[in-house]
Amino acid sequence: MALTSCDAEQAADNISESVEGTVANVLPNLYVALAQLGAFLVMVFIFFKFAYKPIKARILARSQHIEDNISEAMQKKREADLQLEDAKAKLNEAKDKANVIVANASKEAEVSAQKILDHAASQAEEIRKQGEKDAEEIKREVDRKAHDEIVTTAIEASKEILGREVSREDNEKVVNAFLEKMKEDHSEE
Repeated sequence: MALTSCDAEQAADNISESVEGTVANVLPNLYVALAQLGAFLVMVFIFFKFAYKPIKARILARSQHIEDNISEAMQKKREADLQLEDAKAKLNEAKDKANVIVANASKEAEVSAQKILDHAASQAEEIRKQGEKDAEEIKREVDRKAHDEIVTTAIEASKEILGREVSREDNEKVVNAFLEKMKEDHSEE
């Protein structure tokens, strides 16, 4: 099938009509474009007047509120840190005072215990000395009684043996000699 020049012209006309229709459809009408531009500008004005400014004011107010809250929180944190440091210092001071009190109480208890021990030791020493004195006294009393009894027994025995009265002085000499001999025998054992 061969194309004739007539067909070529007709095809060229069709293409040019279609390009013109497309260009007419693509490019808007000037009045419509101006009306759309005017409507857009009115919408932009209304948006700025009734929406943007109040929204911006609210955003700024909210931003200021957030900044105020942050600065208030920072201030409270600083105050809390100061109070914490103060509380720690007071706690350390209280611990130090408690340690001093405990140390003083311990020292006082040691001193008191030492006084009690010293007093008890002195009382025990006094009791021991008194016991020794009492024992010595009892020993002397027993020795004296034994001596008196021996003397009395010796006097009576010598009366019976000798048949006469022996003087107390003679008897004392005999008894003392006897006791000395007993002590010597006792110390040798």
